Amino acid sequence: MSRPAIVIPVRVRGATFRVAARFREGGDELILFVHGLGCSKSCWRAAWQRPELRGRSLLAPDLPGFGHTPRPPGFAGDLAGHARVLAALIDAHALRRIHLVAHSMGGSIALLLPPQVLARLASLVLIEPRLLRSSCGIAAEAADVTAAQFRTLVFPRLRARLTGEPRAAFDLDCSDPDMLYAGSRSLLDWTAGELLLERFQTAPCRRFFVYGANNRHLEELTRIAPTLSVPIAGAAHFVMNDNPDGFFGRLPDLLGPPS
Repeated sequence: MSRPAIVIPVRVRGATFRVAARFREGGDELILFVHGLGCSKSCWRAAWQRPELRGRSLLAPDLPGFGHTPRPPGFAGDLAGHARVLAALIDAHALRRIHLVAHSMGGSIALLLPPQVLARLASLVLIEPRLLRSSCGIAAEAADVTAAQFRTLVFPRLRARLTGEPRAAFDLDCSDPDMLYAGSRSLLDWTAGELLLERFQTAPCRRFFVYGANNRHLEELTRIAPTLSVPIAGAAHFVMNDNPDGFFGRLPDLLGPPS
């Protein structure tokens, strides 16, 4: 039975995070969906109606400062901090077989999980993760401005430009501008070198790089093995919204048969 929203309390370094999430109980096998920068759990709403995912539990959290998860006091909003929250969510479901499906910056966060956590995953499906700076999109708009300039000038422009954009699934009305700025700057730092690319290449679990066929120009695709890349026809960055039949129809093949 599906519940529209729950709150999951998790402890990270002595602080309690009250993580808003959508959850459906469907068995011991869990698909954990992670959204990207400026998005929320709502970008995965189609998953709950997909017949291909019946028989699996589904969990889609809002990262701190996005959607309906508030930013806890003292939380910096960097990618490593989000990875600690994600690791705590995975630990809270340690008795399940977990597949992690993450979009954009969410995929970058997933690659910052400790190796022992990644090794516990049944599969890691990353949808256009930001591994190199050339792919950083809206995060680049935070590169040369202060936090105050981003909050007062850049963020309002982003919200006006992207809200209602038919080929996107941003949720900027539910995004903390300071968390969007912190996540953007952290993403630019992590993609300045090739560490995230290396972590994808060496992740100790089954892994895939899913991309919209309209974005076949992504630099990452020239750097990873073709056997790890999965194109989705008729899609751009938000493949789960651009072509839900193509993406969700392919997803069970990537996850493998339920245990």
